[in-house]
Amino acid sequence: MKIEVTSRHHDYSRRIRNYAEEKVENLEKYYDRIIHAHVVLDKRSEGEEAEFDIHIPGKNFIAKDLTDDITKSIDSASKKVARQLKTYVEKRNER
Repeated sequence: MKIEVTSRHHDYSRRIRNYAEEKVENLEKYYDRIIHAHVVLDKRSEGEEAEFDIHIPGKNFIAKDLTDDITKSIDSASKKVARQLKTYVEKRNER
């Protein structure tokens, strides 16, 4: 899996980037065929936003969240995309 972490409007520390990468790696327990993951960390006037864009064969999953702290945003967005992956796998296994 290729993981790409991008920052907008702010240069986030290596620790924050590694934290986002770890959250993406944890998504493999829900679906192990993730091809590419792109995480965008953005600092806005309203707060800090994390956006997860996960690519699997034939489908993309996108989740984002805006909070006052970037680690909270990363946690929340990763939970949202994990829920999407779990739902996809469950529906796929029902067939």
